Amino acid sequence: MTFSSKVKDELLNVEAIKPCCILAECYGLLLFGRGFSAGEVYISTENKNVALRYKELVERFTENPCNVSESASGKIKVSVGNKQDRLAVLNAFGYNGKERTRRLNWANISEDCCIGSFLRGVFLACGTVNSPEKNYHLEFVVPHMYLSRDLQKFLSDNDMAAKEVTRNGAYVLYFKDSGEIEDMLTVMGASNCVLELMGVKMYKDMRNNVNRRLNFESANLDRTVNAALVQIDAINRLKKCGMLNDLPSELREIAELRTENPDFSLKQIGDSMSVPMTRSGVNHRLKKLCALAEKCK
Repeated sequence: MTFSSKVKDELLNVEAIKPCCILAECYGLLLFGRGFSAGEVYISTENKNVALRYKELVERFTENPCNVSESASGKIKVSVGNKQDRLAVLNAFGYNGKERTRRLNWANISEDCCIGSFLRGVFLACGTVNSPEKNYHLEFVVPHMYLSRDLQKFLSDNDMAAKEVTRNGAYVLYFKDSGEIEDMLTVMGASNCVLELMGVKMYKDMRNNVNRRLNFESANLDRTVNAALVQIDAINRLKKCGMLNDLPSELREIAELRTENPDFSLKQIGDSMSVPMTRSGVNHRLKKLCALAEKCK
Protein backbone atom coordinates (compact mmCIF):
# COMPACT_ATOMS: atom_id res chain seq x y z
CA MET A 1 0.00 0.00 0.00
CA THR A 2 1.31 3.45 -0.91
CA PHE A 3 1.69 6.14 1.72
CA SER A 4 -0.99 8.16 -0.07
CA SER A 5 -3.43 5.24 0.13
CA LYS A 6 -2.57 4.81 3.79
CA VAL A 7 -3.39 8.48 4.42
CA LYS A 8 -6.72 8.19 2.59
CA ASP A 9 -7.65 5.03 4.48
CA GLU A 10 -6.97 6.81 7.76
CA LEU A 11 -9.00 9.83 6.66
CA LEU A 12 -11.90 7.58 5.70
CA ASN A 13 -12.00 6.35 9.30
CA VAL A 14 -12.32 9.88 10.69
CA GLU A 15 -15.92 10.56 11.65
CA ALA A 16 -17.12 14.15 11.60
CA ILE A 17 -19.56 14.70 14.48
CA LYS A 18 -21.23 18.05 13.81
CA PRO A 19 -23.71 18.26 10.91
CA CYS A 20 -21.89 21.28 9.45
CA CYS A 21 -18.61 19.33 9.38
CA ILE A 22 -20.25 16.33 7.72
CA LEU A 23 -21.65 18.67 5.06
CA ALA A 24 -18.24 20.36 4.62
CA GLU A 25 -16.50 17.02 4.00
CA CYS A 26 -19.21 16.04 1.54
CA TYR A 27 -18.84 19.41 -0.21
CA GLY A 28 -15.07 19.05 -0.57
CA LEU A 29 -15.40 15.53 -1.98
CA LEU A 30 -18.12 16.47 -4.49
CA LEU A 31 -16.81 19.87 -5.61
CA PHE A 32 -13.32 18.54 -6.30
CA GLY A 33 -14.52 15.34 -7.94
CA ARG A 34 -14.25 15.09 -11.69
CA GLY A 35 -17.77 16.37 -12.42
CA PHE A 36 -19.92 18.86 -10.51
CA SER A 37 -22.50 20.43 -12.83
CA ALA A 38 -26.03 19.97 -14.14
CA GLY A 39 -24.60 17.80 -16.92
CA GLU A 40 -22.44 15.52 -14.78
CA VAL A 41 -21.75 14.78 -11.15
CA TYR A 42 -19.14 12.06 -10.73
CA ILE A 43 -15.79 10.95 -9.38
CA SER A 44 -13.16 8.69 -10.93
CA THR A 45 -10.76 7.01 -8.51
CA GLU A 46 -8.62 3.91 -8.04
CA ASN A 47 -9.48 3.78 -4.34
CA LYS A 48 -12.56 1.60 -3.76
CA ASN A 49 -13.10 3.01 -0.29
CA VAL A 50 -13.10 6.59 -1.61
CA ALA A 51 -15.61 5.54 -4.27
CA LEU A 52 -17.81 4.01 -1.58
CA ARG A 53 -17.62 7.15 0.60
CA TYR A 54 -18.55 9.29 -2.41
CA LYS A 55 -21.52 7.06 -3.20
CA GLU A 56 -22.76 7.11 0.39
CA LEU A 57 -22.52 10.88 0.67
CA VAL A 58 -24.07 11.67 -2.72
CA GLU A 59 -27.03 9.40 -2.10
CA ARG A 60 -27.98 11.55 0.89
CA PHE A 61 -29.28 14.04 -1.68
CA THR A 62 -30.62 11.83 -4.49
CA GLU A 63 -33.73 9.73 -4.96
CA ASN A 64 -31.96 7.20 -7.19
CA PRO A 65 -28.80 5.19 -6.49
CA CYS A 66 -25.55 6.21 -8.15
CA ASN A 67 -24.18 4.45 -11.20
CA VAL A 68 -20.95 2.56 -10.50
CA SER A 69 -18.57 1.20 -13.15
CA GLU A 70 -14.96 0.03 -13.25
CA SER A 71 -12.59 0.31 -16.21
CA ALA A 72 -10.07 -2.29 -17.31
CA SER A 73 -7.33 -0.18 -15.72
CA GLY A 74 -9.06 -0.36 -12.32
CA LYS A 75 -10.54 3.15 -12.27
CA ILE A 76 -13.89 3.25 -10.49
CA LYS A 77 -16.44 5.80 -11.67
CA VAL A 78 -19.34 6.77 -9.43
CA SER A 79 -21.85 9.06 -11.14
CA VAL A 80 -25.30 10.56 -10.69
CA GLY A 81 -27.30 9.49 -13.73
CA ASN A 82 -30.56 11.33 -13.15
CA LYS A 83 -30.65 15.06 -14.02
CA GLN A 84 -33.04 15.95 -11.21
CA ASP A 85 -30.75 14.15 -8.77
CA ARG A 86 -27.79 16.14 -10.09
CA LEU A 87 -29.68 19.38 -9.56
CA ALA A 88 -30.63 18.25 -6.05
CA VAL A 89 -26.93 17.71 -5.27
CA LEU A 90 -26.00 21.14 -6.65
CA ASN A 91 -28.86 22.88 -4.85
CA ALA A 92 -27.79 21.35 -1.54
CA PHE A 93 -24.58 23.39 -1.76
CA GLY A 94 -25.99 26.63 -3.17
CA TYR A 95 -25.62 26.02 -6.93
CA ASN A 96 -28.36 26.15 -9.57
CA GLY A 97 -26.65 24.31 -12.44
CA LYS A 98 -26.27 27.45 -14.57
CA GLU A 99 -22.81 28.40 -13.31
CA ARG A 100 -20.31 29.10 -16.12
CA THR A 101 -17.29 28.27 -13.98
CA ARG A 102 -16.75 26.00 -11.00
CA ARG A 103 -16.08 28.16 -7.95
CA LEU A 104 -15.92 27.69 -4.21
CA ASN A 105 -19.09 28.61 -2.29
CA TRP A 106 -17.58 29.95 0.92
CA ALA A 107 -20.90 29.72 2.76
CA ASN A 108 -20.48 25.93 2.91
CA ILE A 109 -17.31 26.25 5.02
CA SER A 110 -18.00 29.30 7.17
CA GLU A 111 -17.25 27.64 10.53
CA ASP A 112 -13.69 27.10 11.79
CA CYS A 113 -14.56 23.56 12.89
CA CYS A 114 -15.30 22.65 9.26
CA ILE A 115 -11.83 23.46 7.87
CA GLY A 116 -10.35 20.01 8.48
CA SER A 117 -13.48 18.22 7.29
CA PHE A 118 -13.59 20.21 4.06
CA LEU A 119 -9.90 19.61 3.32
CA ARG A 120 -10.37 15.93 4.11
CA GLY A 121 -13.03 15.74 1.40
CA VAL A 122 -10.85 17.68 -1.04
CA PHE A 123 -7.87 15.39 -0.44
CA LEU A 124 -9.97 12.25 -0.88
CA ALA A 125 -11.18 13.64 -4.22
CA CYS A 126 -8.00 15.02 -5.77
CA GLY A 127 -5.07 14.78 -3.34
CA THR A 128 -1.95 12.65 -3.18
CA VAL A 129 1.10 12.59 -0.93
CA ASN A 130 4.47 10.96 -1.60
CA SER A 131 6.13 8.50 0.72
CA PRO A 132 8.47 10.40 3.06
CA GLU A 133 11.05 7.72 2.30
CA LYS A 134 11.35 9.26 -1.18
CA ASN A 135 10.64 12.98 -0.87
CA TYR A 136 8.28 15.43 0.77
CA HIS A 137 5.44 16.30 -1.59
CA LEU A 138 1.68 16.71 -1.10
CA GLU A 139 -0.55 17.99 -3.88
CA PHE A 140 -4.11 18.69 -4.99
CA VAL A 141 -4.79 18.26 -8.72
CA VAL A 142 -7.63 20.63 -9.64
CA PRO A 143 -9.08 20.59 -13.19
CA HIS A 144 -10.39 24.19 -13.10
CA MET A 145 -8.28 27.35 -12.80
CA TYR A 146 -10.69 29.47 -10.75
CA LEU A 147 -11.45 26.59 -8.41
CA SER A 148 -7.71 26.06 -7.93
CA ARG A 149 -7.25 29.75 -7.09
CA ASP A 150 -10.18 29.60 -4.66
CA LEU A 151 -8.64 26.60 -2.90
CA GLN A 152 -5.26 28.33 -2.81
CA LYS A 153 -6.86 31.36 -1.14
CA PHE A 154 -8.71 29.14 1.33
CA LEU A 155 -5.44 27.43 2.25
CA SER A 156 -3.63 30.76 2.54
CA ASP A 157 -6.38 32.19 4.76
CA ASN A 158 -5.75 29.24 7.08
CA ASP A 159 -1.94 29.67 7.17
CA MET A 160 -1.19 26.98 4.57
CA ALA A 161 0.60 28.56 1.61
CA ALA A 162 0.46 26.27 -1.44
CA LYS A 163 2.38 26.85 -4.66
CA GLU A 164 0.73 26.28 -8.04
CA VAL A 165 1.91 24.73 -11.31
CA THR A 166 0.03 23.51 -14.38
CA ARG A 167 0.35 19.89 -15.46
CA ASN A 168 -1.44 18.23 -18.39
CA GLY A 169 -4.08 20.94 -18.45
CA ALA A 170 -4.78 20.73 -14.72
CA TYR A 171 -3.80 23.08 -11.90
CA VAL A 172 -1.66 21.55 -9.18
CA LEU A 173 -1.41 23.06 -5.71
CA TYR A 174 1.50 21.55 -3.82
CA PHE A 175 3.56 21.59 -0.63
CA LYS A 176 7.17 20.41 -0.40
CA ASP A 177 8.02 21.47 3.13
CA SER A 178 7.76 18.53 5.53
CA GLY A 179 6.43 20.76 8.32
CA GLU A 180 3.65 22.10 6.09
CA ILE A 181 2.74 18.55 5.06
CA GLU A 182 2.64 17.49 8.71
CA ASP A 183 0.32 20.42 9.47
CA MET A 184 -1.94 19.57 6.53
CA LEU A 185 -2.24 15.90 7.52
CA THR A 186 -2.89 16.92 11.13
CA VAL A 187 -5.68 19.32 10.16
CA MET A 188 -7.33 16.65 8.00
CA GLY A 189 -7.13 14.06 10.79
CA ALA A 190 -4.37 11.68 9.64
CA SER A 191 -2.49 11.73 12.97
CA ASN A 192 -0.99 8.24 12.64
CA CYS A 193 0.47 9.08 9.24
CA VAL A 194 1.86 12.31 10.69
CA LEU A 195 3.76 10.31 13.31
CA GLU A 196 5.08 7.99 10.61
CA LEU A 197 6.24 10.93 8.51
CA MET A 198 7.92 12.58 11.49
CA GLY A 199 9.68 9.34 12.37
CA VAL A 200 11.01 8.89 8.84
CA LYS A 201 12.04 12.53 8.70
CA MET A 202 13.91 12.31 11.98
CA TYR A 203 15.65 9.12 10.89
CA LYS A 204 16.68 10.65 7.56
CA ASP A 205 17.96 13.81 9.23
CA MET A 206 19.96 11.81 11.75
CA ARG A 207 21.38 9.49 9.09
CA ASN A 208 22.40 12.33 6.79
CA ASN A 209 24.05 14.32 9.53
CA VAL A 210 25.84 11.27 10.92
CA ASN A 211 27.18 10.46 7.45
CA ARG A 212 28.62 13.97 7.18
CA ARG A 213 30.31 13.61 10.53
CA LEU A 214 31.85 10.15 10.50
CA ASN A 215 34.47 11.12 13.06
CA PHE A 216 31.85 12.05 15.63
CA GLU A 217 32.10 9.80 18.67
CA SER A 218 29.12 7.44 18.80
CA ALA A 219 28.65 7.81 22.55
CA ASN A 220 28.49 11.59 22.29
CA LEU A 221 26.21 11.31 19.27
CA ASP A 222 23.79 9.07 21.15
CA ARG A 223 23.60 11.48 24.07
CA THR A 224 23.16 14.46 21.76
CA VAL A 225 20.50 12.76 19.66
CA ASN A 226 18.52 11.51 22.65
CA ALA A 227 18.50 14.97 24.20
CA ALA A 228 17.68 16.55 20.83
CA LEU A 229 14.68 14.25 20.34
CA VAL A 230 13.21 15.45 23.63
CA GLN A 231 13.93 19.08 22.77
CA ILE A 232 12.56 18.82 19.20
CA ASP A 233 9.41 17.16 20.50
CA ALA A 234 8.95 20.06 22.92
CA ILE A 235 9.50 22.61 20.13
CA ASN A 236 6.99 20.85 17.88
CA ARG A 237 4.43 20.96 20.69
CA LEU A 238 5.03 24.69 21.09
CA LYS A 239 4.47 25.13 17.35
CA LYS A 240 1.25 23.15 17.38
CA CYS A 241 -0.28 25.05 20.29
CA GLY A 242 0.74 28.42 18.81
CA MET A 243 3.15 29.49 21.56
CA LEU A 244 6.43 29.45 19.62
CA ASN A 245 5.86 32.61 17.56
CA ASP A 246 5.09 34.59 20.72
CA LEU A 247 8.41 33.74 22.39
CA PRO A 248 11.41 36.10 22.49
CA SER A 249 13.57 36.11 19.35
CA GLU A 250 16.53 34.32 20.99
CA LEU A 251 14.30 31.43 22.07
CA ARG A 252 12.82 31.20 18.57
CA GLU A 253 16.33 31.22 17.08
CA ILE A 254 17.49 28.43 19.40
CA ALA A 255 14.34 26.43 18.56
CA GLU A 256 15.02 26.81 14.84
CA LEU A 257 18.69 25.82 15.18
CA ARG A 258 17.81 22.77 17.27
CA THR A 259 15.12 21.48 14.84
CA GLU A 260 17.34 22.07 11.80
CA ASN A 261 20.42 20.52 13.42
CA PRO A 262 19.31 17.65 15.69
CA ASP A 263 22.89 16.37 16.03
CA PHE A 264 24.43 19.71 17.08
CA SER A 265 26.00 19.92 20.50
CA LEU A 266 25.04 22.77 22.80
CA LYS A 267 28.31 24.50 21.93
CA GLN A 268 27.63 24.21 18.21
CA ILE A 269 24.18 25.73 18.67
CA GLY A 270 25.66 28.57 20.71
CA ASP A 271 28.34 29.22 18.09
CA SER A 272 25.68 29.30 15.35
CA MET A 273 23.55 31.95 17.05
CA SER A 274 23.42 35.42 15.48
CA VAL A 275 24.83 36.59 18.81
CA PRO A 276 27.08 33.74 20.05
CA MET A 277 26.01 32.19 23.33
CA THR A 278 27.74 29.98 25.87
CA ARG A 279 26.96 26.29 26.24
CA SER A 280 25.27 26.89 29.59
CA GLY A 281 23.20 29.72 28.10
CA VAL A 282 21.94 27.45 25.33
CA ASN A 283 21.22 24.66 27.82
CA HIS A 284 19.24 27.04 30.06
CA ARG A 285 17.09 28.24 27.18
CA LEU A 286 16.43 24.74 25.81
CA LYS A 287 15.28 23.71 29.29
CA LYS A 288 12.99 26.75 29.29
CA LEU A 289 11.49 25.64 25.94
CA CYS A 290 10.88 22.16 27.36
CA ALA A 291 9.24 23.63 30.45
CA LEU A 292 6.98 25.85 28.35
CA ALA A 293 6.01 22.85 26.20
CA GLU A 294 4.66 21.10 29.29
CA LYS A 295 1.94 23.76 29.38
CA CYS A 296 0.77 22.65 25.91
CA LYS A 297 -0.41 19.25 27.14
